[in-house]
Amino acid sequence: MKQDRLTLTTGFMPAALMALLLLAENLLGQGVIPDRFWALAAVEIGVYLLPILLLRFLKDKEGKTAVLRCKPFKHRAVWFVLWMSFAAALFAALLNGAVSLLLKENVYTDTLSQIMEYGVSAWWQKALMVVFLPAVMEELFFRGVMFSALERAGTLPALLLTSAAFAMIHGNLSNLAGPFAAGMIYGYMVYVLDSVWPAVFAHLVNNGLHLFLAHAARRYSVLGIWSYVLLIALFCFCLFLAMAMRSLENLIEKGRIRRLQYSGFSATVTGIFVSPGMWLLLILFLVRVLYW
Repeated sequence: MKQDRLTLTTGFMPAALMALLLLAENLLGQGVIPDRFWALAAVEIGVYLLPILLLRFLKDKEGKTAVLRCKPFKHRAVWFVLWMSFAAALFAALLNGAVSLLLKENVYTDTLSQIMEYGVSAWWQKALMVVFLPAVMEELFFRGVMFSALERAGTLPALLLTSAAFAMIHGNLSNLAGPFAAGMIYGYMVYVLDSVWPAVFAHLVNNGLHLFLAHAARRYSVLGIWSYVLLIALFCFCLFLAMAMRSLENLIEKGRIRRLQYSGFSATVTGIFVSPGMWLLLILFLVRVLYW
């Protein structure tokens, strides 16, 4: 059935992305691709653009395709998007920080070392490669076409699957919990506001904060005050979350956003565990973490 083909193909797309990213990383490490900065930019665009186009043209049995939700969102929701974007970024940073402490790693210093290794040193290169391109391309895929295609199995399964895929595609245990939590928030904003742009903006904020913390970790961890940076982040998270919840409450009371539809426990479990593509992605993620 065409509908099954669309859902099945969508489930395999993150695994295909992971495989392509691992291949590109290997080629870059071996020096097969000489111009590393522009190669990374081309990989970031091409790897995501191909599945986006494929899922946009692949139809279900009713002749419908996955939608990108590229229309503007209501201006009344601007404050909610703003506060929630900062809250999501800080929450992800706190989760990553906590996991890094448990694993005795620092995902932020590792990130900075990686982008410097590939010749990304100028500020505009960092802004393009770490902040802008990932936010746009990843959101168009995960919260755009992938979420739309999987939503046929239920909104909650689509949220969980896209968030899990989004987290695993990063290929790092220290950077797993943060992207999953942020992905759930991004998906919620896309659903209730029926637009992918709030998620793109929130992702931009998250990546900008990630880049800032990467520099802060290198500078302040050696001074022994990194824990104070996390305490400040916790305070700011609570503040922004309270403001976001107040804005969301006003939007709900005035009926200006959609309510989240819950499909039931059995439908949620079925929607999650019947996706063979997600199991393949999990295997590739474990290979990346344990052996790469």
